[in-house]
Amino acid sequence: MKETKQSHIYQIAEGIGRVGVVVLPLFSAIRLEGSLEWIALVMMLLSLGFYASGWIRYLRNEREYRYLYTSMLGIPVPMAVMPVLYFMSASLLLHSYPLMACSLIFGIGHIPASIRSQRSLPKIN
Repeated sequence: MKETKQSHIYQIAEGIGRVGVVVLPLFSAIRLEGSLEWIALVMMLLSLGFYASGWIRYLRNEREYRYLYTSMLGIPVPMAVMPVLYFMSASLLLHSYPLMACSLIFGIGHIPASIRSQRSLPKIN
């Protein structure tokens, strides 16, 4: 597959975001002060559960690579969307604007890259 300038930008954004979402939570404390934090915690748990179910689906289908990119419940590339949603929710729970920024940067790189990979795979019958 021919690499484009745009795909390099997505890779750079994904890498910067990935470093941020891994490192920044280490310097934050969870504060369950109100309903926003509880909603964020529930969203984190739901996105984590949905992500795990994507891996289970992949493993149950003989590890066919395309199952990592197939929509679930109408959500396109859920294995890319769920980590971004998880980290965005974590930023609300941790009251971290830098984590939100890194989550968005990660999503800007990760989701389009996953969609591009999905489009290159054969369709599931």
